[in-house]
Amino acid sequence: MRGSRPRSRALPAAFAVALLPATVLVAAALPSSGSPTPPTAQSAHRVGPDVSHARSGRATGPLAPSASDASGIPPRTAPATACVPGPTPPTTTTTTTAPPPTTTTPPVTTTPLPPPSTPTTTLLPTSTTGNLLGNARRPAQVTTTTAATTTTTTTTTTPAPVTTTLPPATTSPVTTTTSPAQPVTPIVGSGSYYLVENDGNVHPYGGAVFFGSKAAKHIPAPVVGAAPTADGGGYWLATARGGVYNFGDAHFYGSAVHERAAQPIVAISATPDGQGYWLVSKSGAVYNFGDAAYCGSTVRLPIRNSVVAFAATPDGLGYWIATSKGAVYNFGDAPFAGSVPLAHVKLRAPVVGVAGSADGRGYWLVAANGSIYNFGDAHFYGSAVHVAFAKSAPYPVASITASADGAGYWLTTSSGRVFNFGDARFSGSLARSQPRRPLAVVQLVRTVPAGATAASSPFPHGAFGFDLSNFQCARGAKASIQTNVPAAAGISILQVAGWLDSSQNSCLGSQAAWAERAAGPLGGHYSLYLFMNSPGTNAAAAAQSANGPAGACATLTTATRLACRAYNYGYNGAKGALAYASATGVSSSVWWLDVENDHLSSGAHSAFPSSYWSNSTALNDETIQGADDALRTAGITVGIYSTSIQFPRIAGSFVPSGPRVPLWVAGVPWTTPPYTQKGLDSPQVLAGWCAGTAVYTGTRSAAAFAGGVPWLLQETPGNQPSPYGLDPDYAC
Repeated sequence: MRGSRPRSRALPAAFAVALLPATVLVAAALPSSGSPTPPTAQSAHRVGPDVSHARSGRATGPLAPSASDASGIPPRTAPATACVPGPTPPTTTTTTTAPPPTTTTPPVTTTPLPPPSTPTTTLLPTSTTGNLLGNARRPAQVTTTTAATTTTTTTTTTPAPVTTTLPPATTSPVTTTTSPAQPVTPIVGSGSYYLVENDGNVHPYGGAVFFGSKAAKHIPAPVVGAAPTADGGGYWLATARGGVYNFGDAHFYGSAVHERAAQPIVAISATPDGQGYWLVSKSGAVYNFGDAAYCGSTVRLPIRNSVVAFAATPDGLGYWIATSKGAVYNFGDAPFAGSVPLAHVKLRAPVVGVAGSADGRGYWLVAANGSIYNFGDAHFYGSAVHVAFAKSAPYPVASITASADGAGYWLTTSSGRVFNFGDARFSGSLARSQPRRPLAVVQLVRTVPAGATAASSPFPHGAFGFDLSNFQCARGAKASIQTNVPAAAGISILQVAGWLDSSQNSCLGSQAAWAERAAGPLGGHYSLYLFMNSPGTNAAAAAQSANGPAGACATLTTATRLACRAYNYGYNGAKGALAYASATGVSSSVWWLDVENDHLSSGAHSAFPSSYWSNSTALNDETIQGADDALRTAGITVGIYSTSIQFPRIAGSFVPSGPRVPLWVAGVPWTTPPYTQKGLDSPQVLAGWCAGTAVYTGTRSAAAFAGGVPWLLQETPGNQPSPYGLDPDYAC
């Protein structure tokens, strides 16, 4: 965050450079081949040509892989901007019988590209047991050896190994790839989900909030799927006729009821920011509503079997469509990582579901008998293929749902049984109260638990603005704001203090007056932020940390004295900042704690200017929690500004106590607007960051941290010329 250091001290290297590389992009998206095409006002269903980079994956034998494809994943042949953005979402919730869109699914002209080589991680059925509470299985070690004549895959599991021989493969070099066990990291909300029945009944588990259902109500067609909102505050149900029912904070953006689709709807999927959704039919027709982008469909492709499932990429600018034979078609920025026919694996039951990995570089397919097929970087954590299902329903598995971090998944059956693998926690099922035919469970929907959901964001969705600090104070009149600030800003975030024991923003009042003018009638009220740091060895820090809610630290043992000082320092620092803002006539219901610079000191104190934090994440946690407590006791909603790269290095796996914390995520991709340079993406690429699922380039770090939910994003300038010399911000 620019200008968040004390003015009386030397400013270290620019935070934008220290925070992240200047060229940060969504890892799942490849660079665009040219300047993005500005979005134009169009109807909900696109009538332009389809994106020509779907892969057929038909069961007619493998096609020759691209000679330039050494990674096993083909290069994207169209930039993400080839997807046509959805219209601006409405701001009001309507009923589920709103008028339908006026256009139909567009014709498709698609040329399949050559598929990649067989995935390096081979998926084979392995023995599992279902319904294990708190199960945290680690994936089996899988070794794949491909010879010129036969391919033998040995999967080692517990309790017994399983060996399967695949059919002869086409000529290829001998390669051996070992997939090691992946660490399991449980996250907030990983055990919260709904089971949805075809009559519209919704069963919440693991703290999931019930917002309503269509049970005991006559609906004209069976429910085929459901999708949650990004904040866990609602969900949508979709029927085979294309009807959409919205509950909680899920807005209604349209339905396909009057589209006269030739085939029934089979799936619904929400956009990462929860401001839209897709419906897909059995023939592969894609209907987009709200801000859901249209990237193509399989309507005109010569597919030989029914479409059964749909999954969107983390940034919402692409998706996969899967068929009952395991063929996978990719659109937008969704990479093709393989399919069942091209893997030469015998399919013993139809595929019924697909789920994408956390970074969008792979996916899982599940068959009705519980077999799991993983492709790309989607790891194998187990399957239900050896479960003894009833003879009357030998293929009962209905869906697969990935955990939030992609380190596990759930399988659910039509009778309501739930099987959990990896870090996907078991929280309940309908195993002892199974629905009676013709009722059946159609999907497990992951959500966040009750009490862990942040309050609704007060910031207007899609608004851009800036954050200001004491560096935007006029040099000759420190109580006044500089004159080179924008006349309009939909959102503003103002620094109260640039250090917990000093460096108060001398022109805070002037900045607040500017923010009110710049917001205009449609803008949001400004919020405030407080720069965070560990206590130093200076006298001001010693005085501020000596006494407080944690006690009189000097009277405590050496083992607890440092933790006492750390907590008191954060608590008293935030309390002092709140008093300063109040005395200046500035107030906000939302404050942010600025946690940055992961170059830790060598001891238990900060060492300005090189290190803002101690070398102890436990002590740093105390300081953050102290500031959080001081502000929350004053009735303030407290969020955290940082990145998923820096925050864990400073605070470890710390999650502040209390409600789920709002996040202000730094280092997200640059867009136009607010930047004016050519070749940048539209703000639509920010959807995955608002959902907390986008990934920083070169890492596997999803955007969310501290168990929080993104409210604001900062397009940290780095070496990019910044508008007005300020850090641009975006409201999710």
